[in-house]
Amino acid sequence: MDWETFTRTPSRLTGEPMVREDRAKFMKSVSENGYVGNYTGIRISSTGRRFYIIQATVWNLTDENGTIRGQAAAFQKHRFI
Repeated sequence: MDWETFTRTPSRLTGEPMVREDRAKFMKSVSENGYVGNYTGIRISSTGRRFYIIQATVWNLTDENGTIRGQAAAFQKHRFI
């Protein structure tokens, strides 16, 4: 996957369809609180392979005016399903 695709793919598209509603609630919590730590969830790679991200921190990305432009996640552990 090239950088352009990686940075422009909406994170909601990397979640499983049946849990997108729950994920939307989670992301709302991130937006309201600025970040959420210790998140574990199932993601889908660009090739369609499912995997868990384990103990991730998810936070808001803001521009110079404080406007939320998206979210980012960092994690050290993952496990393919």
